[in-house]
Parts: sequence; C-alpha cells; structure tokens
Amino acid sequence: MSTIGRVDQAVLQLRAQLQRLARERASKRGSAGRSEPRPLERLRELGAAGALGDDELRRKFVRAVLTEELGEALANQPEFERISNEVWQLLDADPDTRGIMDAAVRQLGLQ
Repeated sequence: MSTIGRVDQAVLQLRAQLQRLARERASKRGSAGRSEPRPLERLRELGAAGALGDDELRRKFVRAVLTEELGEALANQPEFERISNEVWQLLDADPDTRGIMDAAVRQLGLQ
C-alpha cells in the first residue's frame, strides 16, 4: 500500500470540495448573475494599489484562482482559508512552481 503525501491530501480535499460545490450549484441553478467583481478582478485592484508584497500577492493569487474555480460559496467556508494557504505553501515551496506563479501574476498585470 502506498502512503498519501501532503500534495495528495490537498488534491483529495480539493476534489471533495469540488464535488460538494457541484452539488450545491446544481441545486441553485437559475439564480441571478453575479454583480460583484470576480476574485481575480478584485486582486487586480489590490495589485494596482501596490499594497501587497510578493509573497502576499502569490498567496492571494492562489486563493483567487481557487475561488474562481470552486465558487464564492465554498470560499466563504472557514476551512477554505486553511486549504488555500496549504496549497499556496506547497506551490511556493518549489522554485519552479513559484516561478510559474510569478509569471502568471505578471501576465495578469498584478505586478
């Protein structure tokens, strides 16, 4: 039997959250469109203000991407902050993925 590492645990947690979110969305079909800016748009506003350091910008970028993919309802749950921070830490610990995040942040005009 193989062991489950931290990355595998994060993926499993995210998959479970995605499945729960899909069920919630299916039950809420037909609701009105979103009037608030999307998470990456809100992050662009913060980035333009120059209020964030590089680490904080990457952390908020990961959170914004997860929020866009998983939805605001999930992002407002208490455990989402912990999970998004774990994902950020895993990605930020590897120089290659940190570089990819930096490139994405630049491409989005956040730096």
